[in-house]
Amino acid sequence: MSFQIEIGGGGAHVFSAAHAGIHDRTLEPLHGHTFTVTVRLHGDPDGTGMVLDFRRVKEGLREVIEPLKRRTLLPETPVVGTCHVADGRVIVECGDDWYSFPRRVVALLPVPNTTTEELAGYLLDRLMPYVDGAPGIDRVELVLAEAPDTRAVASVVLAKATA
Repeated sequence: MSFQIEIGGGGAHVFSAAHAGIHDRTLEPLHGHTFTVTVRLHGDPDGTGMVLDFRRVKEGLREVIEPLKRRTLLPETPVVGTCHVADGRVIVECGDDWYSFPRRVVALLPVPNTTTEELAGYLLDRLMPYVDGAPGIDRVELVLAEAPDTRAVASVVLAKATA
């Protein structure tokens, strides 16, 4: 029998952050969201009846979310324009638009754009070390909601270990 386990969706798995995505080759106005993260683990239980120890994933979620809390999320190398650090500031430029932030309030991310989809994929990549090695897991999904009616789902299908 296969199961789906959900972890997150509230409490420590919620964070507020600002971003300015790039749409149609222009930088959108800076704005923020209160993001909610949920992880879905799909798989078969082991001999003890567990798909995976929840504590491991909860710890992982806290660790990957913490650096993004109350930060402005920006791409290190944007899909269009530039982002650079100089004199303790982060400057993002795209066409005629630009923003300048104190470095301490910015999380520079290895994504081309800070869309909800890219952020979901980034978080899932960072979470995978906490899930890898669980023999019964065959799929991991990370749901990132930026609003009650808007979310992106990133997923990874894992090869099951054969005995």
